[in-house]
Amino acid sequence: MAKKNEIRKYDANILSNIGKEGEMLSLTDLWKAAGSVESKAPKHWLGNEQTKGFIHALSKFLKVTDSYLIKIKRGKSGGSYGHKQIALEYAQYLDQDLGVLVNEVFFQRIEEENNPDLAIDRGIRGYKRQGRTDKWIAKRLEGKGIRNTFTSILAAHGCGKEGYRNCTNAIYQPLFGGTSNVVRQKYGIEKSKSIRDNLPMLELQAISFSEALASDDIEKNDRHGDAQCEVSARNAANVVKDALMKYKRISI
Repeated sequence: MAKKNEIRKYDANILSNIGKEGEMLSLTDLWKAAGSVESKAPKHWLGNEQTKGFIHALSKFLKVTDSYLIKIKRGKSGGSYGHKQIALEYAQYLDQDLGVLVNEVFFQRIEEENNPDLAIDRGIRGYKRQGRTDKWIAKRLEGKGIRNTFTSILAAHGCGKEGYRNCTNAIYQPLFGGTSNVVRQKYGIEKSKSIRDNLPMLELQAISFSEALASDDIEKNDRHGDAQCEVSARNAANVVKDALMKYKRISI
């Protein structure tokens, strides 16, 4: 557990480092970040009458049951998770400095909802902290736009969640020789990490070009349903794979 004197100035990206379970935030991670004593652990705080009163008031406001706002995960990677308002309340209880920072970050996220450029700027700063170049960042952001267009087209043409996954793997298979699991193994990407945030630039571009070609084919030829869209995705990726192989031969 971190010592309090080592974290007087908390990392401004603390919410990005807090575990999530759906829309819930990890109270356990907040407790650890504050370096708090055992008596302030989530299990004790959640048993306080004042905490119970807050959770009940929040449940009435949101028109849900109290149990909907708290989740306890068992096991090695388990912990206590709570609704964002509960997490903010807990941060205030743990430490004033942490409470002020978490509130500030929360309101920054609200500002980003109204001005998405702020979120993009935050993303760029995050990538730079990871050592990414400006060129890589530009391609990654461009790829996000292409991906969003691709999934929107898939939805408009009758694909569901499973169709998204199948179409994505239909692109990965020609380019990388397997599904997302194979890509993770090939590039040493942990399951908790984003595949595309951890690929080299050329591979990112190959995926984006494949998705752009597949989107064009689905719309122009009015493909519908998971199976037809998956064929479009695989055909597009094969075209890109052939182009890459030709490029690699002539660039040797």
